[in-house]
Amino acid sequence: MMPLPESLKQHRVSAVDVASVCDGAVVFAPAKSLWFFGMASAALIGCSLFFTWSGLLVFFLVTGAVLLFGHSLGSHRKLIHNSFACPAWLEYFLVYMGVQVGLSGPLGLMRAHELRDYAQRLPVCHDYLRHGRGFWLDGWWQLNCELRLANPPSVTIEERVSGNRFYRFLEATWMLQQIPPALALYALGGWSFVFFGTCARVTAGVLGHWLIGHFAHNQGGMHFKVEAAAVQGRNIHLTSILTMGECWHNNHHAFPGSARLGLFPGEWDPGWWMLLVFRRFGLAWNFRLPEHIPARAELARVDALSGSLLAPPRYRIDAPRFEPLRLRLLWDRLRSNHGDAPARLEWPASILSERAMRSLFGRKVALEVDPALTLLVLHEGNRSYYGFPAVCMALGRRNRFTRMIALALMPLAVALEAVRQAFAFRPEAV
Repeated sequence: MMPLPESLKQHRVSAVDVASVCDGAVVFAPAKSLWFFGMASAALIGCSLFFTWSGLLVFFLVTGAVLLFGHSLGSHRKLIHNSFACPAWLEYFLVYMGVQVGLSGPLGLMRAHELRDYAQRLPVCHDYLRHGRGFWLDGWWQLNCELRLANPPSVTIEERVSGNRFYRFLEATWMLQQIPPALALYALGGWSFVFFGTCARVTAGVLGHWLIGHFAHNQGGMHFKVEAAAVQGRNIHLTSILTMGECWHNNHHAFPGSARLGLFPGEWDPGWWMLLVFRRFGLAWNFRLPEHIPARAELARVDALSGSLLAPPRYRIDAPRFEPLRLRLLWDRLRSNHGDAPARLEWPASILSERAMRSLFGRKVALEVDPALTLLVLHEGNRSYYGFPAVCMALGRRNRFTRMIALALMPLAVALEAVRQAFAFRPEAV
């Protein structure tokens, strides 16, 4: 047997030989196929016959809620990775919402995830486990088939989860759990709400889960590389809102236990934002982040940005040189600034290109990209500004017209920055 990476020796999966995740056959799974195509057919026919704009709105609202609270927070970040702590009632609610995605029960989802995670971190594994075939064949496999390994490895789930009566109940009844919300939707809006809020939602959740899984293992950017792994995770840009942050899969492969998936500026992570809201109200704590995860010898950096992840912050915004978030003060600074004094704007590499920044702010501001920054900073002599107000200050230096725009936008900029600061994560003991 090939030597295992140290990071796999404490894994929930244990195998006698690497061949245990390679030797097997992909076979048609009638119940799995019927579940997906039954929901898809009901959605297509029912939504056509009972179309309403309110039903379409319900689809977007309930699908977003289920993906955020259920799949991203409940199933993935809490149940599987236990990357944060929360009250038991909130955990149960999040996991129940995860069942509403329609993939499987909580225990089955954990077993499938752990097997894939283990196999993908080995040098070789079955194509089914690494989305290793073409788009259409992989889609057929993942939506209609299952992998039967000749000598499957053992998967051990901790008693806290496997012995939990509520989770065992959900595992036995996960398909039936679509009935209660369907009844509630019918009472609220009739068949339109049912087809859009249940059938279309489940179809989108199952299909979307496969699509992101396929592309996140075949195409996209990388900050890190896991050496000698069968497949690399990829970051799928422009899908962060649709996936609630689950698209940053390269980051996840690098730090699989992290509660935060969007690790760099510009990598929006709605799941992490919601955790910060929970934390603000005392509903989540003990977040596990990249700095809390043991270093792995097989993890290599791919770009310059990755080297800045664990670096200390470049600036402290409570330092005397930074102007406070006071609207009248910033308005006065903006009105009295005619762009004569030299200014330098620093911004994280992943926000906009230098060409785009130059088009926005003109030639009166010197530009400097800094991968170590987490927010935009403007320096004017011995004064500095940060975040959204810094954008307004830089914009106001261009000409009289842009100064008027910046003055109008400054109240919104101050408000947004205040909210961002209020919910910003400050490290705590873990």
